[in-house]
Amino acid sequence: MTGTRDLVLVAVTVVAAATWAVAAVVDGSSPTQALPAATTVVLAVGAVIVRSRSGLPAGATTTPRWFVPAVLLVASAGAIAWGLRDDPAAGARVGVAALVMASPAATILGAPLAFSVGASRARAHGVQLRDLDTVRATSRLDTLVLEKDGTVTTGDLTVVSVEPVEPDHDRNLRWFAGALEKASDHRVGRAVATLSARGQLSDVEVVDGLGIRGSVDRHPVRVGSPDWIGIDIRPTIWTTVGVEVDGRALGSITVADDVRPDLTRDVARLTALGLDLVLVSGDGDERTRHVAGLAGISQFHSACDAARTGEVVRSLVADGLVVATVGTTASDGATLAFTTPDEPVAGRPVIVVDDLAPARIADAVEAARATGWRVRRSGRVAVLLGALGVAAALTGVAGAVVMAATAAGIAAVTAAVATSG
Repeated sequence: MTGTRDLVLVAVTVVAAATWAVAAVVDGSSPTQALPAATTVVLAVGAVIVRSRSGLPAGATTTPRWFVPAVLLVASAGAIAWGLRDDPAAGARVGVAALVMASPAATILGAPLAFSVGASRARAHGVQLRDLDTVRATSRLDTLVLEKDGTVTTGDLTVVSVEPVEPDHDRNLRWFAGALEKASDHRVGRAVATLSARGQLSDVEVVDGLGIRGSVDRHPVRVGSPDWIGIDIRPTIWTTVGVEVDGRALGSITVADDVRPDLTRDVARLTALGLDLVLVSGDGDERTRHVAGLAGISQFHSACDAARTGEVVRSLVADGLVVATVGTTASDGATLAFTTPDEPVAGRPVIVVDDLAPARIADAVEAARATGWRVRRSGRVAVLLGALGVAAALTGVAGAVVMAATAAGIAAVTAAVATSG
């Protein structure tokens, strides 16, 4: 794991500084010679605690691969050079100074602290960031594949038309149909049920493939397929049910997808983030095209089950794109599940969200990208300041107090950078 390199640097620094301190004290030097070792230990313990509470795996880091071996090499070279120039004691002091003033604890601290702050801010928007892989994938995200139900629509249906056979049938049509459908758990039934209050139901029976029947306030009622009810309807892309009360057809009710409010504005937010949007739906072509048009999404695929959606995603990934599928999974609920050309395994990594509304998805992308930027920035600052510290140590002027103060200062600046912005 990449984090192991940073831990090795910390361990080498602690051992070297402690050995130097013990030797200095044995020679009668001031106890302040123990400051570099003590400071490194305190900072490292603090960094490890922050990492353990950040939710990141132990190996998470943003330190470049070259940093740790470079510090070890330069510290060794500096110690040898000063040992040959002056004496072994001076060489040891410069080598220890280079290690301590690289502030290895800061390299452990930066990424977890930045991630922890970003994840905390994301939670305030109903977004759960779980790991750096997700954050990094979001920074490269090209395309969102939106499962229609629950994203651009609420996942429910809504009544768009009530057409009584006779105008004076309108009230009874709504009342009896709505009351009977309160016994239904079907999407169409739930939409029709919003038309009225609850009545006294009895003898309710769901007839597979046709509809529902029963008595409402002792009136026999049937709601279902227009052919079953025996009523002619005007063709539409949506779902229409007929209503019969007391053996007489009263009219029809049409339900359609409940499109989210402010849909075009929220979709525009996603496209402004540089994302291409692809809508997938289990509905037919006309319905899917209609909803895509309402959302302002030009790319769509109809008649998509899980297998077909997977084919769409794989096709996009084959073109070199980083894709997130927005939908619901059995294990995590509402998620953005990433698929990348490097690791084309759907469902990993994921961002978990409270719901799949486009506004929430935009919040998730913005939060992950902001967290990724904060993590990268803190890592760069830790490395840059550490490199400057090493350079200063090689001048040979740093004493124990300067070593400790430099290491603490670099860690403090790294922490400030990780939590700001």
